[in-house]
Amino acid sequence: MKKGQLVSLDFIMSLILVVLAIGLVMQISEIENYNFKDKELKDETQIIGKTAALNLINSSKTTCELVDVRDENKIISYMSNCLPEWAMPLADCGGTKSACKELDPYGTNNRAFKPILKLFLGLPENYSCYIKVTGGKASGNAELLSDCEGSAPALAKNVYAIDLNVMIHNEVIAASGKTLTVGKAELEDCIENGSGLINASCYLFPAKIKFMVWKND
Repeated sequence: MKKGQLVSLDFIMSLILVVLAIGLVMQISEIENYNFKDKELKDETQIIGKTAALNLINSSKTTCELVDVRDENKIISYMSNCLPEWAMPLADCGGTKSACKELDPYGTNNRAFKPILKLFLGLPENYSCYIKVTGGKASGNAELLSDCEGSAPALAKNVYAIDLNVMIHNEVIAASGKTLTVGKAELEDCIENGSGLINASCYLFPAKIKFMVWKND
């Protein structure tokens, strides 16, 4: 084999090795980029999920109103970790749950319940949520009206999930089934004599909420 042919062969082999090395570097770079984006999405979901969970149990838009019945039900404060049950018959608020969610969500017309809307939880449009209540009534599970999904995500990749311990207030007006706010005297009675089945005058019942948030694909 001539010297020129040997040089050409060495050059071709070197070129092949360079191309392979570049391809390997690009592949590693793509993997790193994918891992970075995946971690970025996980971190974003965690932050948004934690914020939504805090808003659920702390926001004045969702939590129980503590009122003084002696002063025309003047709002004294909002009760963290206390949620009013949705107990209004569908016929009283438009016939469907969708209509009930739209019935005075901002409480400008003496609302009888507080719908838990994704807007109030601070969730972007491309995020969904799931709420499941266990307990919260003298018997059975309380119901919360929300625009979260009716079932947990089946294929969502990144999900934020947390179990929240709350109290649910489910005193209702017998004639209409409308949920009432928490009266100061009632709260004092609950603190002094216990809640739920122990004290028939207290309508605060412990509950556990499974709360999940995920980004839609």
